[in-house]
Amino acid sequence: MHIKLFRALKAANVSDDAAAEVVEAIEEYIAVKVQEANKGLEAQLKAQTWVIASFGFVLTLIGLAPAVFKLFQ
Repeated sequence: MHIKLFRALKAANVSDDAAAEVVEAIEEYIAVKVQEANKGLEAQLKAQTWVIASFGFVLTLIGLAPAVFKLFQ
């Protein structure tokens, strides 16, 4: 996309430096928007990771409970 944009700007008689600045600005804008869009997904993934880890911990405790009770009897 960036090469096509640069070429289009050059075809519109924009200088090399100005065309490069426009391409860089759009690239930065897209990067920021992608990062903002991913923040919600990252938070959800983090929450799901905690839920899965907690569930695994509880299952481990339930699985080890009989062995622990035998030690104390």
